[in-house]
Amino acid sequence: MAFFVLPLRIVSFCKYEIMKATSIILMGILLLYSMGVQAQKITKKVKLHKVWISLTDSSKVKGVLYSADENAIKIAKNYSMDVSNLTSINYQNIDILKIRRKGKVGKGAWIGALSGVGAGIILGLIDGDDEPGWFSYTKEEKALALGIYLGVVGTGIGALIATKKEKIAINGDNQNYEKMLKTIQSYSFTPN
Repeated sequence: MAFFVLPLRIVSFCKYEIMKATSIILMGILLLYSMGVQAQKITKKVKLHKVWISLTDSSKVKGVLYSADENAIKIAKNYSMDVSNLTSINYQNIDILKIRRKGKVGKGAWIGALSGVGAGIILGLIDGDDEPGWFSYTKEEKALALGIYLGVVGTGIGALIATKKEKIAINGDNQNYEKMLKTIQSYSFTPN
């Protein structure tokens, strides 16, 4: 009879651990979902986009995209969006325009870190305890170590992916500028 009781206890224990891990994951998902719902109730933040402009005379200008019209784009050299702080650059002087949302790299790093930590914890818990020996670890120790390691790796990967800028080639050409104007305006601080 004892021969059947031990396997039943092991199965019962494993079910408990799986249910515990599943409930923790579900609670985390619900927490993130509720934070997203609350964020939607808050007034919408202004989205600023950084721009890097290579001019036709080989010089470079950078700032925050303020607006774009049929003739030129306006940028702010710092994050003050005061009208007196704006610089206007005619499309004929623009060779290449690169755009990236402000704060995108930090957000990418956070998403990568959280994904890495979560994956590491899950992998550590799934792997279970090692056999007793010289270098044996419990599943909790594995979850902690893998969470830290994959969190660091995820931070780097997330930040690297987020550094990508959208590249728009104008080459001082009116047709290129007109074709890309709506796209540029979609990134601008003030809609046109």
